[in-house]
Amino acid sequence: MLSLKRILKTAAITCFTLACVSAVAFAAEPETEIKTGIATVVDASSLRLRESPDTNSAILASAPSGDTVVVIKKVGDWYLVDYNLQIGYMHGDYLEFKSVETVDLGVGRVNCALVNVRATPGTDGDLVTQLSEGYEVNIIGINEGWYKVTFGDYIGYIRSDLLSLSSAPEENSAGVGSYGGEVYQVVTVSVGQEIATFAQNYIGVPYVWGGTTPNGFDCSGFVQYVYKQYGYSLYRTANQQMGNGWSVGYSELLPGDLVFFGNTYSSYETATHVGIYIGGGDFVHAASGGVKITALDSDYYAVRYVGARRIV
Repeated sequence: MLSLKRILKTAAITCFTLACVSAVAFAAEPETEIKTGIATVVDASSLRLRESPDTNSAILASAPSGDTVVVIKKVGDWYLVDYNLQIGYMHGDYLEFKSVETVDLGVGRVNCALVNVRATPGTDGDLVTQLSEGYEVNIIGINEGWYKVTFGDYIGYIRSDLLSLSSAPEENSAGVGSYGGEVYQVVTVSVGQEIATFAQNYIGVPYVWGGTTPNGFDCSGFVQYVYKQYGYSLYRTANQQMGNGWSVGYSELLPGDLVFFGNTYSSYETATHVGIYIGGGDFVHAASGGVKITALDSDYYAVRYVGARRIV
């Protein structure tokens, strides 16, 4: 009778022979798991990619309707996906899943020592050729866990865990990566930019001392509320919020950063007012007259600026 150790060794050798010759059969990272299919964003103007399968978790990116994601696996009502080279979770209610589809998924790079390219999607398919680690191919479809690929004059199938995506689909809102010497520029909207844009939806909401809802905000209540919609919990007051995130210099400001001011009504605390930087030297904040946009270099705020913090 074969020992358990020998059975496991035989099984591992068989796996390598069928798919990939490598020092390690499988890696734990999601990027190297066998992908179950692709999905298209539907019924959502902007579907959020989250850090965990929870509507309260941090937002990593947003995908407009029509964009394609690579589905790694289903997790309850959510999918673990690769969207434009970012791994995260999207809710299944807003995704149309397909396990077989012809679709441009961008460029993939061989991530093991030697991979077999098959004529059909499966380990019983005829061997077309073999590719070594680092070789790049165009991914033009997926079929039950196998990528359909092209390279040179070849076309075939490679098991999806043996390729790492190195560019986003060009048809998506933000294609990235490189292939054949051509570089694709990253054109993504950062979470900070999205937060800054979202905050401007509340322009005109009245200022209310102690207000923390769209019925009325004070400065820190406004900032706290906006960030809460993206899964981030901030302290309540402006001075306390200087303990959130990390410090950034004035010349390094990015949309979504918190900007702080002192001596606006009291000199007992470092920061007595806070807003959200939106770019172009402007910030949005709740102040006298309601939520509005003001220039950082305006006479009143320029001399009261005390620092900035980055949350995302």
